[in-house]
Amino acid sequence: MSRLVAVTVAVAALAGCGSGEPAAEPSGPLTEAQAVAACQKDLTELNSAMTPRLRERFVVRDGDRQIRIYTSEADKWISTCRVGPSGAEETFGTVTTDGPADKITLYGDLDAVLKAKVLIGKLPAKATGITAKLPSGRTLTGSRDGDLFLVWAPDTPVERAVLTATGKDGKVLATVTAPGV
Repeated sequence: MSRLVAVTVAVAALAGCGSGEPAAEPSGPLTEAQAVAACQKDLTELNSAMTPRLRERFVVRDGDRQIRIYTSEADKWISTCRVGPSGAEETFGTVTTDGPADKITLYGDLDAVLKAKVLIGKLPAKATGITAKLPSGRTLTGSRDGDLFLVWAPDTPVERAVLTATGKDGKVLATVTAPGV
């Protein structure tokens, strides 16, 4: 269970919102520049004062969908932006904590797990990899950037998944079970 108070905002990208006119359907997958612009727009709506301090850490893709991870170390904040074929679908933000150095620290608690189908957090010291065994039996390998990790299952529930952090030698360093209802 995360030792963190999460602040969550989900922003759905609605076609034509504000203009009264329907937005043009994209003719194909979004370009990298279009995906970045869509995320920047939604992240600015989430917290405009922090947006200039957000740094993109990594991007995980699944077909024409992707999730982009941004952090602001100064604000102890992490934001995710889920992008689909027509633009940003959801943004999510939460505060971060250091947590114990020998444990997996999850960010976002139930909001991340249930709404975004994402497990995001900080790896324990000396961890080089992370996997999540989902209740369905499927095992996913997480993406990481330094000590930050992400396991994203856009079409599969991740609640009560068992996360396992391993070191260079494959030795298990820590495990934790994701929250669930």
